[in-house]
Amino acid sequence: MEYIDLRKVGREGLKEIRRQVVRLKELGKTGKEIEELTGVRQNRASEIWTAYQREGSASLERKKYGRKPGTHMALTPKEQENVRKAIVEKVPEEFGITGRLWTLGRTREYIQKEFHKTISERTLSDYMKRWGMSCQRPVKRARRQNPQGI
Repeated sequence: MEYIDLRKVGREGLKEIRRQVVRLKELGKTGKEIEELTGVRQNRASEIWTAYQREGSASLERKKYGRKPGTHMALTPKEQENVRKAIVEKVPEEFGITGRLWTLGRTREYIQKEFHKTISERTLSDYMKRWGMSCQRPVKRARRQNPQGI
């Protein structure tokens, strides 16, 4: 007998197979009969049926796995707000960091000094996107600009 690998079946296909197993079980079919009709092993069919009895039709849907967005953050919400405010309102020199513009490296250095946490530039870039900011280089024209002439 050829068995179905449920890991390789799409979302809708998995839902349909689960629905079929439940329908056959409700009709009073045995595990062996369900296995022959659907290609789903008896123990897996039993798991599908048990989940259906416990959760109802919600058990037919494929569950989302992994971490939920926003959990397992390196910085607490209060620390994030402090970093964001520092970037917007101040320059790195006010914190003893060389340079007048905030870069990912300087922001990492600020976080290391203030909160004693080491964050990768990639993670910091994700934080900046979450805050609605982006890392940009100043335009060459702006760097050559004469501040007294303005």
